[in-house]
Amino acid sequence: MSDSSSGGYIYYFKNLMQGKLNTRTINGFAIDFFLKNIYNDYGKTGLTKALLSLSQHLDYYEDKSGANIHEGREIYKRYLKEIQTKQDIDIVYADEVSPAHKYAEGKTRVVLVNNYERNQIARKKCIDHFGLNCQCCGFSFKQKYGELGCDFIHVHHLIDISTIGNEYSVDPINDLIPVCPNCHSMLHKRKPAYSIDELKQLIN
Repeated sequence: MSDSSSGGYIYYFKNLMQGKLNTRTINGFAIDFFLKNIYNDYGKTGLTKALLSLSQHLDYYEDKSGANIHEGREIYKRYLKEIQTKQDIDIVYADEVSPAHKYAEGKTRVVLVNNYERNQIARKKCIDHFGLNCQCCGFSFKQKYGELGCDFIHVHHLIDISTIGNEYSVDPINDLIPVCPNCHSMLHKRKPAYSIDELKQLIN
């Protein structure tokens, strides 16, 4: 392997570890090898960062070339399943679920109110784009609570996920938006949910 090739692999691996965009390409075997070993050595936290990097790379390359990277997408989906266990599913507000459903009370274990898995990679990309302030009222958890509030925010689905199938392809910029829990609850006071602009007008 030449110095240039080896340098490219090192560059790619470093960006995977940091969750950063890779603008260079490597083969599918190498991507799979890196992800497998990152997962083994650094667990779900490391794998989440690596998948964020891979997701950004796939978006970047497909936008530049106009071609679909089928092998890369399949690798991404396969490893994404590793971090989308039941423990990784966000609790969904009851307002987001059909009132026709009945749920047992008084259980000692947590009962999820529906089975929609939240894509943590899409969430991260949404927050990277919009920031951590509520996009309705401007509230900042870090400003209010200091270190305790760092990195905390809800992410609202602009399309009500209870009206879609069990799985759909999320566009982190156009389908998701960061909101505080209060505004999130207010958005879902109506079905279909209020729009961001409607809630802003009510606040003002």
